Amino acid sequence: MTKRKRNQLLAIGFFVIGIVFLYIDGIPLLPPVVTQNAVLLKGIAFVLLSIAAILGGTAFENRQRIAVISGVGLIIGLGFLYLPIPAILRGSAFHLLFAGAIAFGMTTAAKQVATIGSALLACLGIIFLYQPFFPSLGGTALHLLLPGIIVFSIVFSEKTVCERLSVGLIALSLIALCQPFFILFYETGFQLLLVGLTGFIVAVHR
Repeated sequence: MTKRKRNQLLAIGFFVIGIVFLYIDGIPLLPPVVTQNAVLLKGIAFVLLSIAAILGGTAFENRQRIAVISGVGLIIGLGFLYLPIPAILRGSAFHLLFAGAIAFGMTTAAKQVATIGSALLACLGIIFLYQPFFPSLGGTALHLLLPGIIVFSIVFSEKTVCERLSVGLIALSLIALCQPFFILFYETGFQLLLVGLTGFIVAVHR
């Protein structure tokens, strides 16, 4: 078995297991030991889906197919985030958006469109994070910021710009967490730090 074929099988296997773990609450007749550890299994699902996205972006020759599948995953994740759906589906939005962003950024051929779209998504996340009118939107800001910065850091042609932008976000987040004047700025400092670190890691290793 070749390395490429092995990675393809691993990607498919991790994806299937990750989906099962992600929706473990909706599977009937499971033993109590499984249902009691549903939160742990969902955390494992996040790791498995992320690994599957990375392997899927590198192991399959038909990159356009992976881009389409991951793009659909992003759309589904956004739908789960804002549409009136059962809690089990809403709780999986972050996993789908994060993994979908990795695979889409690695495989899309429409670099310019992806760059613009991801930048708009990240800007929308910033607006949601600091708008004072709808607190529920603030809770979804990180779900937009992370996929936006991931795709942008992968597809944007200027790697140095991505690194500097991420470092700027990290510096801004540290100022937000240390300053004693604005409570909203303090409360959102961790989200900015996480987005900046994620963007920097992705940009450095792309």
